[in-house]
Amino acid sequence: MSSQTTLLTSHKGVDLHAATAVRVMQERLEGGDKLVALRRCEMHTFRGEPAGISLARLLDTGRYFNPNKHHFGHFELEAAPDWTDAGGALAVDWPGELLGTDVESLAGDAGGLYEQLLGGPVPDGCTAVDLVAWARDQEGPVTSGVVWRLVLTAGADEAATLGETLAVARARKQGMLINPHMEAWLAVVR
Repeated sequence: MSSQTTLLTSHKGVDLHAATAVRVMQERLEGGDKLVALRRCEMHTFRGEPAGISLARLLDTGRYFNPNKHHFGHFELEAAPDWTDAGGALAVDWPGELLGTDVESLAGDAGGLYEQLLGGPVPDGCTAVDLVAWARDQEGPVTSGVVWRLVLTAGADEAATLGETLAVARARKQGMLINPHMEAWLAVVR
């Protein structure tokens, strides 16, 4: 494990990918009736300070962030996860300490900003399962992927199992967000 810088971005408006997926999951997948909401952030993370890569460069490159349609959070974590792992546990303190954001009211509040980027606080009686997914074997200093938040009407143990069942595509009525043959993922119950 090494130090890691992460840029998370989320849509300022409606995220059509998540809005469409939640309806299909609720109506067609086993356990979908317990899915209350689905949110998504894009993730770009790198370890250390690779040559020519900095947060300023990530923000200035239109590939990672568009100020007209995204909010962002810049996080740092000393004990970074191993992005070669698949199906393991994501650390509860991920993505780490907040170093910068365009949401001025949440500057300095890492947990609050992380919640805001993923659609706000989890409603009472619900549990959130966050899954970070990325394409396997990415080359280069930046690992890019997606953070999915599934909000479920289930306790922590049931939510952990159900979240992975709804997210990871393994059967016709199971999973829709992650292809386990092409993508790796880590999960945490919040």
